[in-house]
Amino acid sequence: MSTPPAVAQPVLAPAPSLRRVLAFLGIALAVSTALSLPFAFGALPPAAVGLAVPLAQLSPLLAALLVRRRGAPWWRALALAVPSWRALGVAALAAIAAFVAVPLARVLIGLGAGAPPSADALPLSSLLLAVPAVLVMQSLFAIGEEAGWRGWLHGELRPLGFWPMSLLIGAMWAVWHAPIVLALGLAPREAVTYLGTIVAVAPLLSALREVSGTAWAAVLGHGLLNSARVAIEQNVLGPLEPGTAWLLDLSSWALWLAVAAVVLHLGGRRRATTPGAVSGAALPVR
Repeated sequence: MSTPPAVAQPVLAPAPSLRRVLAFLGIALAVSTALSLPFAFGALPPAAVGLAVPLAQLSPLLAALLVRRRGAPWWRALALAVPSWRALGVAALAAIAAFVAVPLARVLIGLGAGAPPSADALPLSSLLLAVPAVLVMQSLFAIGEEAGWRGWLHGELRPLGFWPMSLLIGAMWAVWHAPIVLALGLAPREAVTYLGTIVAVAPLLSALREVSGTAWAAVLGHGLLNSARVAIEQNVLGPLEPGTAWLLDLSSWALWLAVAAVVLHLGGRRRATTPGAVSGAALPVR
């Protein structure tokens, strides 16, 4: 009689540690708040924010290194290993498509709603030269953030299921950004737009991390968010009426969430049909 094949048992991740999560957020928030105080009290001009932000972006990396469990190498705990270069390549293509398509859709919606074209847009040739350089710079700066948010914290909160996990990370990511937003004195509508976009984009970055198995896909997505998206949105449409601005914000937030769902779905189908796909516990979608 032949012996039946052994059934592979699912790999169960440990339950999230509230103490570790709160410690992570507390450390990262303390650093971002401390770096924001000189701007809040006028000791530094707003133009100096470019010096403070890269330092603040290292705080999630620092926090993750301090609170992580010591059972795995630090680069694995922060999802900085690359289990499959092919999966990372597919996620990179998905990131490029998403961070170009959603801003373009926002522009089309704006033009359809009667928004004026920009009167001082940069020439296309200048944008094509500038965006790759800005993308590289912004991606390098994003390593510290993504190693924490979509690296360690994603892995810690993974048992919650994709949507609770990714939206919770987005909410904490927005809270972490809040001190510098308040210190720079952004107008209420600008602050809501800025922080709301952070929450809405977070599931897409989590989906890129999930389908690739590494935080490097989220690093690229973060770089595209701060380069390609900004170039498209700020160089096509002119000043917006409040009603049109809110319409575009709500539309783009919905699009970011929809694209995240598509990337997660297609990435899950690809893993299910690709021989030799990276093994691991399936992420519950809730």
